[in-house]
Order: sequence, then C-alpha cells, then structure tokens
Amino acid sequence: MSRISIHTSPHTAHPASRPATAPADSALTVEEILAPLHAAARDSLSLVASRQPLQLREASVDVSKFLVLGQRGSGQPIRLGLFAGFEAGNLETVQALARLLLLLKESTHSSRDFALFGYPVVNVRGFTADAAPLADFEARFARDSAEADVQFFKHQLHKWRFNGLISLRTDSSARGFYAAVHSELIASEVVEPALAAAAAALPLATQAVKVRPGDRYARTADYATGRFSPPADVRPYPFEIELYSPRGPVTEDHTNGLFVALTEILRLYRTFIAHKQDL
Repeated sequence: MSRISIHTSPHTAHPASRPATAPADSALTVEEILAPLHAAARDSLSLVASRQPLQLREASVDVSKFLVLGQRGSGQPIRLGLFAGFEAGNLETVQALARLLLLLKESTHSSRDFALFGYPVVNVRGFTADAAPLADFEARFARDSAEADVQFFKHQLHKWRFNGLISLRTDSSARGFYAAVHSELIASEVVEPALAAAAAALPLATQAVKVRPGDRYARTADYATGRFSPPADVRPYPFEIELYSPRGPVTEDHTNGLFVALTEILRLYRTFIAHKQDL
C-alpha cells in the first residue's frame, strides 16, 4: 500500500521576516511546502509541529498540524483554528498558510493572547493521487463518516473548541480578495477594517466583505450539508471568517497583505471581546 506525506494603522503589524519571493510552484509537493515549517519548529519556543498518521482507503497519509503561541497576556489564550487546503490540488492556500505561520512565529507580539492552530490541508484526499473534490469531503463530513480524515478534523473541532475559525479559500471567479463572515458585528468591527489595512497589498473585490446567515438554523443547515464547521449547538459558537483569493500564484505582496489582514483581525478581535466583556 502506498504512503503519501501531506506534511499536510499605527497598530498595523508588518512581517518581521519575508518568505521566498517566488510564487507558488505547482511542481512542489505539500511535503516540500511544509518542510520549512517543520524545520523551524525544531528549535522554536513559539512554533510546535506534529504529524498525525491517518489510514485512508487508498493510502496512508501524514497530516501536519502546527501551533503558534503568541506572547502571553492575562488569562487563557484565545484559541483560533487556521485552515487551508480545501480545494483539491490547490497548493496556493497551503503555501499561503505555511508562509503566514512562519511570519507569525517571528512576530509573536502580533499574536499576543492567542494560540493559533494551523491545519494546511483539510481536504486530505484532495491532495492524494485521486485528487478527490471538496464535495467528497463535505459529503463524508455531513454523514459523520468513520473514515480517518473526517474523524480527525471532527475531533480537533470538538477537542479545542476554538473561539474562531479562519479559513483560506480560493474563488476562481473572483476579481479580488474578499471575506465571507457570519456576523454583522464581526464584519463591521473586525473584518472590514482589517481588510482596509491590507488593501495596499491585497487587490480587493468590489464587495470586500460578504455577510452570510449566521443564526442557529443556518448553522444547522451548513453542518448538515457538510460545511466545515462545528455542530450548531456548540456553546460558545466560534466566529467564522473565510478569506477568499482569486485563483493564481501566491506572491510576496499577497502573503504580506494576508499577514497584515490576519494580524489586524487578531488585534481587533482582542479589542472587540475586551469591550464586550465590559458591557
């Protein structure tokens, strides 16, 4: 049986170090893209890397997981899940998340009070020889398949009870970067100003923020159809942000723009929940 490795404002932060300037190389494998992250974690106090072996029907795979620990503030860290690798064979989001995690490792002040869990490949079978489409993963996720990849991610969502989920996605029809959120408040207080801060590096779509239904009925319907999310009755339910990019190479400017957007999301969300607790 074959084995496939998927090692799978004044406040605005700027990258402390820059990744390679070359765009995503379609000749690279997921393992090669993630190798620098695994190497960086060996002698790091802020980056932890692990590989989870999974047995799929057609192969054995190693799924990579990373944890970036920001500077400690007061209280328990805010747990965010960062996800990529949804669309089959699309290495752009995998490479983007890998670069972001390396930048965050070098800029722990930007993620103060946060524990950032990175999962560069969600649609695991989409990056095997079969290149199974995302719809295949969603169908199995919806019916609570016993297959290892589905159960791994359901276990992660249940175990860590993330305060928020941020997913890197692609939209081949998009003319610019945009975000989809499920809360008017998160959209106006967090996402819109974060994207505005990154606009110099990220070409934004005309409608840069799309607000989708986020009530319990919508969450239940999403979960029932296999959308990657926790069950609707989870309390507290995490905020969800999907950052969509046009299909194409990941440039250094795009990576730096995404870094600015992400660190602004962290800063603004930290401020948002602090104000919310004061009400």
